[in-house]
Amino acid sequence: MSTTDRRSILKGLAAAGLMMTNLSWAQASAPQAAAAGAALADVTALVSGSALDAAFLAGVRQSVNAPAGQALSAAPLQGLDAATFARLNQLLNDDSATLLVGLIDDASAAIVIDLVRSAGGRVLSVQHHRAGEDNAASQWAKTLGQTLAATSPAAAPNAPASAQGSAYVSLSCVI
Repeated sequence: MSTTDRRSILKGLAAAGLMMTNLSWAQASAPQAAAAGAALADVTALVSGSALDAAFLAGVRQSVNAPAGQALSAAPLQGLDAATFARLNQLLNDDSATLLVGLIDDASAAIVIDLVRSAGGRVLSVQHHRAGEDNAASQWAKTLGQTLAATSPAAAPNAPASAQGSAYVSLSCVI
C-alpha cells in the first residue's frame, strides 16, 4: 500500500469518526492569526507516542518558560480516536491565538495540517525527518522542541542521520 493510499484511508477514517461524534469540521472557524509581533497566549505541543516525545516536550517546556504569560499544553495523538481530534477542534475554534508545535507521525501530520488550513490557521513550518531512538536523536528532539516553540523561531534543526530510524514530521502552526 502506498503512502498516498494510507493517508487517504486515514483521512477517511478520521472523517468518519468525526461524523459519528457529530463534530462538524466544515463549520469550524479559526480565530484570526496573531498579528506580527503579538505574543501568543498558549503553546500546544502535539506528539504521537514515540520514544522522542519526552525529549521534544522537555524542549518545548524549556522554551515556553522563558517568555512570561505563555502556557503549555500537550496533546498526544494516539491513533485516530475522536477524542483527540475533538480537542484539536476546540483549539481551532477558541478565540485565543495558539502556537501549535508537533513532532508526530506523517499520517497524523497530514490530517492536522489539512484541518489547520481548512480552519484558516497559518502553517509556519513543516519538515520531514527520520530519526532513531538514541541519545543524539533525543537531544535533537529537545532542540527541535525549543526551536519550534521559540517566539522568533529559527530554522528547525535536521535530525541526526539514521537509515533505520522512524519517520517524523515536525510542524509549527498559528491557530
